[in-house]
Amino acid sequence: MFFFKKKILIYLYIFFLTLTFNFIEFSTNKAFAKTFVISKIEVEEKYNLNFNKLRVIDRGFNEAFKNLSQMILEEKDQDIIMKTSIEDIKKLVENFSILEEKFINKKYKSIMEVEFNRKKLINFLNLKNITLSLPKKLDVFFLPILVDLETNSFSYLSDDILAKNWKKTNKNYFQINYVLPNEDVEDYITIKNNIKNIEKFNFKKILKKYNSENYIIQIVFIEKNNIKFYSKIKFDDKFLVLNKKFINKNIHIDTDLNSMILNIKNKYEDNWKAINKMNPSTSVPIRLFVESKKIKKTVKLENALNNLDFVNNYKIEKFDSYEIVYKVYYNSSPKRFLKDILAYDIIVDTTAANWKVK
Repeated sequence: MFFFKKKILIYLYIFFLTLTFNFIEFSTNKAFAKTFVISKIEVEEKYNLNFNKLRVIDRGFNEAFKNLSQMILEEKDQDIIMKTSIEDIKKLVENFSILEEKFINKKYKSIMEVEFNRKKLINFLNLKNITLSLPKKLDVFFLPILVDLETNSFSYLSDDILAKNWKKTNKNYFQINYVLPNEDVEDYITIKNNIKNIEKFNFKKILKKYNSENYIIQIVFIEKNNIKFYSKIKFDDKFLVLNKKFINKNIHIDTDLNSMILNIKNKYEDNWKAINKMNPSTSVPIRLFVESKKIKKTVKLENALNNLDFVNNYKIEKFDSYEIVYKVYYNSSPKRFLKDILAYDIIVDTTAANWKVK
C-alpha cells in the first residue's frame, strides 16, 4: 500500500513538473525582448504660427537615434546609418515620453525619453551588415602622464593639462568612467625614475596599489605642435595598445585640447564596444544542468538568464525527476558567460563535460 501511494506521488510530481516546464519553455525564449532607453533628449523650437509639436517630436526621435548610434556602434559604422529617414526611425521606436516642456522667450523647450525596440533595431542593423555593441558601463583606472620631449620633463595629475581637462569633455553616450589616482609621492618618484623608458615600463607596482581590473595607462608625448598618444589598455582581460598622432595641434589652445580629448575618448569607447559586440548569428550554445529538486536555484538561474544582455534565448532541453538541462544561446564566449552569471551569485562547475549549477 505504501509502495502504491509513493508511486502515485512520483507520477503526480512528474505530471506537475511537466506542466510547469512546458509553460516555462514557452515563456523563456526571450530573443531580445528588452528596449534601449535614451533619456534627457533636449529639443528646442521657435513658438510661432508655424509651430508643429509633431515636428518637434520627430526631431527628438532623430536626436535619440543619433545618441543611440553613438552608444552602440563604433565610429566606422555610425556614418552608414546617419542618413536614416525619420520614417524608418519611427518604426524602431517602441515608446516615448515628454518628461518636461516649457515655453520661454517665444521658444518651446522639451526633454524627451525614447525607447527603441531592441529586436527591430538588431534586424535593421543586420540588413546593413552592422553588429551592435551592448551598452555597458565600465569603471577604469586612468593614469595619465604628459612628457615634453623638448625639455625632457613630465607632468603628472595636477600639473598635467590633459588630466585636469579630461573629465570636462563628456557625452551622454560615453560608457567609460575614468577613475584617476590620488596625488602620491611614491608614484611620482616611480614614474620619474623610469621616464626615459616609460613606454616599456610595466606599472605593476602602481596598478597593484589601486587594485583595478580595468585600466588605461596614457602616455602623451609633446614635441612642438606634434602630439602622440600612447595608451596601454586592459578591458575585461583583453590587452590593447593604442597609438594616435596629432599634427599641428597646440595643447594650450582650448579648441585643440578639447578636440583631441574627445577623439581619444571615442577611440577608447570603440575599443570597449568591440569587446561587447553582439552577433546573434554566431550564438554559442551552452548547456547547464540543475538538480530538479532545487526549485529556488532554477528560479534564480532563470532570473539571471532573463537579465543577461548577451543571452539570445534559452529553453529547457530535458528534464526528469533528477535533473533539468537548460540550453542557452549566448552571443559571446563561454568565458564571458561564466563571468557575467557570477555577478548574479550563480556558480557553475565546469570541471566535468556537463556544466552543473552548484
